[in-house]
Amino acid sequence: MHSTITFLSLLLIVMFFTGCLAEPIQFDFSARPCDESIDPMNDDNLGIQKVTWIDDTTLEVTAIVAINCAEKIRGGTYEIRDSTIILKYDAPPCEECVFCLCAHTLIYRFGGIEKKDYTFTIERYTP
Repeated sequence: MHSTITFLSLLLIVMFFTGCLAEPIQFDFSARPCDESIDPMNDDNLGIQKVTWIDDTTLEVTAIVAINCAEKIRGGTYEIRDSTIILKYDAPPCEECVFCLCAHTLIYRFGGIEKKDYTFTIERYTP
């Protein structure tokens, strides 16, 4: 019994120091309301706007998306594939759309993430 506990303890220590048991990434998402000062028809205004390392393990990414004025952004998530971070936002399609687009600023904040050069993409999803 004692040797089993010792073995499991050593295994956990090795897994932790090799990154197999890394701390989970802390994630926070926020979406601002429609910003009428941003032209949603101009592609230069949309997409990833700003990537900021707050410190060695905290990253903040600001993006702007255009959605129909009748749609709402319910939340956001992300997926990491190698050195690409896919930023996702949940905006279900409107049932009764109106003839207008609105720009929304999305802020993705990651804590406990490895500091390195990432590539970012943004995509809409509906769970």
